[in-house]
Amino acid sequence: MLKKLIRAGKKLSRQLDPLEKEFESVYPMIDKVPGFLKSPQQERWFFRAAKKAPANAVIVEIGSFKGRSTVSFGFGCKGTQKHIYAIDLFEGDGKDYGQGEFQKVFQANVERCGLTEYVTPIKKHSLEVAKDWNKPIDILFIDGSHEYEDVKADFEAFYPFVRKKGIIAFHDIRGKWNGVIKYWGEVQKSGWLKDVGKVSSLGFGTKG
Repeated sequence: MLKKLIRAGKKLSRQLDPLEKEFESVYPMIDKVPGFLKSPQQERWFFRAAKKAPANAVIVEIGSFKGRSTVSFGFGCKGTQKHIYAIDLFEGDGKDYGQGEFQKVFQANVERCGLTEYVTPIKKHSLEVAKDWNKPIDILFIDGSHEYEDVKADFEAFYPFVRKKGIIAFHDIRGKWNGVIKYWGEVQKSGWLKDVGKVSSLGFGTKG
């Protein structure tokens, strides 16, 4: 009974929330983009994080695939000076993400959602991008290679650029992704992030 009342309360709260109404209006477009998010909870998190970010926020995502997380962020940027830098080789991995040339598909999905002006795709390895990076970051989303050393390297390369109280999020912190799970555990113990939370397989916190 108590659980039902809690669920009903959360549902009513969402219905009264103007951000939720806005998210529900754009979610059908987001849902047409292929991806591996736990829907719609994670797409909602991306949208709300972007929406609440500063008016000129810089959002960096490492691993974009065909653009599902990108457009979720993007709808939260609409009508502002916020911008997303989508770093990916856009070639898949030959396993879970298939193989092929995905950049044209990515760009078509972003364009169909009317978000082209808010997104800059960067077709390079994340560590190559980090060598020349010089912008403060408000939101960093790490979803590239899921091998432990690669996750660690992505975090360490971009962490210095994240603003104090900026958000850092990792995808696939549970399930079969042992490399991500291991490093996420280390990050939580390190104290590098404050206000740590999770949404399904998405873990996040703010830079202390």
